Amino acid sequence: MSEADNFVLVTRRGKRRNGRRNLSGNAPPSVIVEQDCEIDRELLLRTLDKAVVEIRDTSFTKFVFSRLSESLAVLGSNSISEIICYGLGQFSQYRSSRCQLALLLCLKARYEPVRVHVYDPAFYSEEVQTLRTLGLEVIETNEEGKRVVQRDRTTFVYMPHCSRQLTNNFLYANWGDGLSSCILLANSLSDTVDNSLYKDVLNTAGYILRIRPYVTEIRLENSFVYEEVFNDLNIHIFTRQNLLKVPADFWSPKEEPQYLTKDVEFNTTAMNSNIKIVRSLVQELRRVSQTKNTKENAMLHYVMEQAHAHKETSEVLCKAREELKNLAEMYLCYLKSQQACKDIHKQYGGKGERSIKETADLVGFKLPHDPK
Repeated sequence: MSEADNFVLVTRRGKRRNGRRNLSGNAPPSVIVEQDCEIDRELLLRTLDKAVVEIRDTSFTKFVFSRLSESLAVLGSNSISEIICYGLGQFSQYRSSRCQLALLLCLKARYEPVRVHVYDPAFYSEEVQTLRTLGLEVIETNEEGKRVVQRDRTTFVYMPHCSRQLTNNFLYANWGDGLSSCILLANSLSDTVDNSLYKDVLNTAGYILRIRPYVTEIRLENSFVYEEVFNDLNIHIFTRQNLLKVPADFWSPKEEPQYLTKDVEFNTTAMNSNIKIVRSLVQELRRVSQTKNTKENAMLHYVMEQAHAHKETSEVLCKAREELKNLAEMYLCYLKSQQACKDIHKQYGGKGERSIKETADLVGFKLPHDPK
């Protein structure tokens, strides 16, 4: 598989381009990316079972279930018939992704026999098989959030920490009063609008901007033990009463979103560069660490958690991302320099008085009387 198939949605600094692009033009056909690590599927399934048990009875999960029941009542629906999930990430590698998947599995169990569709371009092949083993349906192609839901049933759309463009694409695909059959669990739409420049929201989230006055947003109290897993996620519903208030021409025009190439791009270069930094950092930490068991190495765990928490998405500020990258590069330089210093001292460190001949041989010089 080519490198183009392994992408993330990122913002990019660079020369300004005036052209806009439709994301579907470069959408990869496959859900599976190259797997550069070994995954024990049985162990992964046991780990997920444990995560489900841990999250099932938490106050956060109970709060989500309670708010979903209230949302269904407001929408006049008895249950959720379908779940669509985008953006879980590589749950075999990261705690946040595992917890988000565990919540999805709890939702699946609560609303059985609900059909659950999942997609993330970052899934490894073993992760895809694991999801299918768990009874989830993996979407085969990159729809870029543009799946059209059934209007005669209630669909729950779960998009943990996905980009505003992906949410915008979903709204575009379902633009109309059919949104009343959707419950959306995603980054706060009101915060997306309120905490950004109007021009930026207009360019990257036009449909979010238009629907915002007619959305009922139900804030979730983030009481989960790992705050970063579900922070800023809220439930959004589109009630028929609110949608009846829209102007007569509100639903038109319906134009497919076009994004500036500087704002959003399927990019592997930046991601691969950061992966190299993290891998080099981990390699140096293993070399200098006195702890041989990587599972017990607190510094390694911290580095990997920070790398995942600050992975490049279109929701991460460039300044913060670049500062973290620079800090990682500086620390990597320090570790390498420290090791180089030890190597130099070991090779050239003083071992008592040396003769002129020994000193010359040590640094590679020749004396005048040495044969050429």
